[in-house]
Amino acid sequence: MKRYGIAVLYLALALAVSLPLLAAGEKQEIVPVVNTGYLPALLGLIDRAQKRIDFIQLEWQYRPDVKKVQDHLREAMKRGVRVRGLLENRIWFNAKSAEFLTKYGAQTKLDTMKKMTHNKLFVADGREVLLGSTNITQNSMQRNNETNVLIRDEAIGRFFEGYFEKLWEDSEKEPAVKPFTSGAVTALTNRAYLKEILPLLGGAKSSIRVLMYGVNCSPDDPESAATRLVDALAAATARGVKVQVLLDKSNYNDGINEVNKRTKAYLESKGVMVRYDDEEVTSHAKLICVDDAVVVGSYNWGYDALERRNECAVIIRDKATSEFFRRYFDILWEGKRWVS
Repeated sequence: MKRYGIAVLYLALALAVSLPLLAAGEKQEIVPVVNTGYLPALLGLIDRAQKRIDFIQLEWQYRPDVKKVQDHLREAMKRGVRVRGLLENRIWFNAKSAEFLTKYGAQTKLDTMKKMTHNKLFVADGREVLLGSTNITQNSMQRNNETNVLIRDEAIGRFFEGYFEKLWEDSEKEPAVKPFTSGAVTALTNRAYLKEILPLLGGAKSSIRVLMYGVNCSPDDPESAATRLVDALAAATARGVKVQVLLDKSNYNDGINEVNKRTKAYLESKGVMVRYDDEEVTSHAKLICVDDAVVVGSYNWGYDALERRNECAVIIRDKATSEFFRRYFDILWEGKRWVS
């Protein structure tokens, strides 16, 4: 029971859908949200909204649990909340979802065909943010291993509202948004990721844990973003840091298996410990734990994510949050299922 005590505590917080809104000057709150904890956390964010909700999602596919999200958004709109959403154009079912959401009063549109929008982001009233790896699909919310955080902080909320506005205006144009820090949270988007994560990995003193759906490095191209990240793990191992990498092994996606197989072989040749997850469960998470810091967001490690797509993440330097995600990683590393 002790092993799961902190995990259960945080999951209970993620499921608490009746949290009051954050008042001006109130302390920043950070709640880890993983796996099936995402849906109740999202419904709570929607139900607490008073003025506006903005979201950016790669996938929005109508299913019973997705209907719950849509129903809660409809109720929010009935009480006067403005809802806007940006969905990825190249996902076949998003057009129908955008049409349905618009029918019920949400301002919804598809992004540009020229650049993928891979974010999974909700912002309520410019003060509450939910972001990470979870898509608005039944599989993502009910079956996958997923990592997210709920952050209640006006400065972080305004940052992500500003980012939303830029993509809402033009999702093809690279947004001029610099990383921003408030309290324990550093928010970053698009090309800022590599510049922030490389020094984080380079400064690791004791441990690095990486849980990633896909890592597609190119050892023949050492200057590519993904290869630089992978080489930073190898360098950390060489200087005595304990580095563990957990990759998805799919029972249906041969493409992800091929890139992860190559990366696993390369990392192991450098002395890095690498394992695959349970093949029966999709580990769609994107998580990095470095000592007492944690990175949660939408980025996989590959060319498109790091050098082309619209993506977002946060670096959290908070001991309790880091402890939660380290425990989450360790459970999966041992080949066990996360039980909520």
